[in-house]
Formats: sequence, C-alpha cells, structure tokens
Amino acid sequence: MSSANKMAAAAARPGAKLAQAPDGLRVGEDFPFVCEVCLGPNPYLRMIKMPMSRECKISARPYTAFRWQPGSEARYKETIIAPEVAIAKNVCQVCLMDMEYNLPVAVRDKLMGGASAAADAITVPNSDVNKEFYWDNQKRMLEEGTLSHGAGGKMSGSFEKLAAMSRNSSSTPYYDRNLPKLCSFWCLQTCTRVVNSACPYRPCNGTFRFPELASTQQDALSVLVRKLHAEGAVSVMRDTSEEMEAIREKLRESQRGSRNQAIRARYHGTEEDKLAQKYLDRANQLPALTPPEDEGVTALWVGGLTPQITQQDLHDQFYSYGEILEVKMLPERRCAIVTYAMRKSAEEAATALYRKLRVKDCPLKLWWARSHQADDGRACGGGGSSSAPPPPPGSAPPPGQAGGKMLYPSMNPNAMGARPEAR
Repeated sequence: MSSANKMAAAAARPGAKLAQAPDGLRVGEDFPFVCEVCLGPNPYLRMIKMPMSRECKISARPYTAFRWQPGSEARYKETIIAPEVAIAKNVCQVCLMDMEYNLPVAVRDKLMGGASAAADAITVPNSDVNKEFYWDNQKRMLEEGTLSHGAGGKMSGSFEKLAAMSRNSSSTPYYDRNLPKLCSFWCLQTCTRVVNSACPYRPCNGTFRFPELASTQQDALSVLVRKLHAEGAVSVMRDTSEEMEAIREKLRESQRGSRNQAIRARYHGTEEDKLAQKYLDRANQLPALTPPEDEGVTALWVGGLTPQITQQDLHDQFYSYGEILEVKMLPERRCAIVTYAMRKSAEEAATALYRKLRVKDCPLKLWWARSHQADDGRACGGGGSSSAPPPPPGSAPPPGQAGGKMLYPSMNPNAMGARPEAR
C-alpha cells in the first residue's frame, strides 16, 4: 500500500462523513482534513495552498494551510490547526467539530463517558519541549498511516443521544456556519460602508441570518429580521430605541472573548466552550425510555420490521442482555415482541438499544410492550396502542373482514360490492 493510501485509510473513520482525498494526494499536504459543511455544497472548489505558512493554534508548529470559499455567498474559510492535530482528535481543521457526529468535542467526550478526554489529558504533555516531541511523533505517524484519533477504543456512554443530536444525520447540512462574519461596526452604529452597500459582512451585505440569536433569543431574532426586511440595514443601524439597543448588545456579547482561547477550549473540550454547554443542556432534555410501573412486564416491542429481518436476527440482537423466553414475530403488523425471563434483562436491553437499534442496516423502533401484548400478541402498536378484541363466537365479522381474512373496500359486504364466494 502506498503512503497516500495509508494516510487516506488512517483518516477514514467508521460512520463518518469525511472529505476523502483523491488518489495520489496526501491528507494534510495536498488536501485538508475537513468536514462536508466547511467544504460547502459546491462539489467543485478552487483552493489556495500555502505551504508551511501558518502556525497551528494548538501545537504552535508551522503547517500547510488551505483557503477557499465554500459558496458564492459564504465567507472565505481557512484551516487553523495542523492536520496531525486534527486527526489526533478526529476533528475538522476549520470548525474543530467532531467528524463523525459534527458536534463539539466536549459533547462527544461527555456522552461517551469522558474516556477520550481523560486519555488526552494523559498523553498530551505541557512543556514546550515535550509538546514539540509529541506532535513530531504524531506527524510521523500520519505519514506512516498509523495515526488514530483520541476518541478511539472501547467506550460506554449515551451513544443514542449522540446519534439523536448528530447533525450529520440531517438531510440538510448546517451551512449557517459558513455565513459572512457579523459586522462589529454595525453593532456599534459606526459602519460607514453600509450606506454605499460596500460592506461584506452581515447584515450590511443583505444577509439577514443571525445564528448568534437563533438558539437562545428567538423573540429578539424575529424582531430584528422583520425590521431589517422592512426598513433596511442602514435605518436599523441608526435606530436608537431601547429594543434595538438591547438586541445590538446581545450581538456584541456573542462576539466578545479571545479567539485563540475559544479555539483551545473547543479543541480540548473544556467548560469554557459555551456552544458545548448548550448541546449538553439539550442532551439532558432528550426523552428517555422509562420502564413501566408494572414489574411483571418483561417484554419489548420492536417496530418497523422488513421482510428480510427474521426471528433469528432479532434473537441475535437481544440475547446478549439476558435469557429470552420468546421472540414473537407479527409480520402482518411489521413488528415483534421480545420477551425476557427477567425484568432486569429487559431494562438493560431497552437502555442499550433505545434509538440505536439497527438490524441489517434497517433502523428499528423500540418500546416497552404491554402485558396483554406479551401474552397473546394481538396488539402491536409500541407504547400503548392496542387492537379491538375478537368478536364472540357466532357473531358477524367486523367490517372489512370475512372468515378472519382482510378484505379490500370493494369486497366489503357492509359497504359496496359483492360478498366473496365461500371457499
């Protein structure tokens, strides 16, 4: 295997959406280690390569930097850390977000149990000499294709929360990260270029999107956007009302702080990363699969089955959590009931597989089954749905059924059409 192929294999992560380097190019030297969001929606980019022209914000070592524009209305983006530093943590060289989940490092480490954060604190030295030696070894491992990121290894944590919050699972990437920067002079009511429409920053250039307010100040964001569309950026900048002054103060507050310190906080996943704290607060509010109060319920409902999924496939997924009494397949309802011998086994399976159960690359739903669902399997509607009881002997079948078989509407004798011939 060539050196280029080794580095490309070292950069690849299972389940990640990476920008793979083409054949013959080296990651970090000919192509940056970046995420799809920073590359933008345009598949054809013109990058400026600057060999050994920038100093890494983490290792303080020179590296080959890249600069490009991810879209016609986006700002120019540039790598800010060295490739070996980014791959060591499996983060993007530009936004420092995790490559697999597109989330801050602190969120990934916290929900994974903090194992990668502890490993990073032990392996990364503090003195300048040891740092130079450490990152030199990391670069050598990158060239040999043996470099692995700090989040590797066997870890246990809330992976279902990571999957639920991951922006990589969204059909639309979060391209607001590529928006032009906020005009600080406009926030101070001193921008002179906005009058001549010569200012390239928001909102002077006509881009009325403010991610700084979207997550915490929805009301202020709505007021600001409406006024900008109605009056324009010049009139809103000159507005001296208390409401607009409060909005401008919130925008100024979002821009305060040291950029270099924010980069180090994002990379190392410290508590100073405010965006990570917002994600962690959101993770704590995600709903969990609460066990029912009835201790006799030891069955789990599995929904969304496909014809390719067999009873043995489900048994292989659930048997490691405890003894299974029965796996009842209900193909007509595309669901199944997995019954355990002990309640503790069912609780462990529910905690481990909730929101991340996949069988043959098919995502499945998981919920606690009701007691009557586990007993006779007549109902299969995860988390509380039930079916009507069967009619008493001798009575007419319910509408749409005859002889226990489902009928089409045209064959329903109670609606229209002819009664099917008896067989």
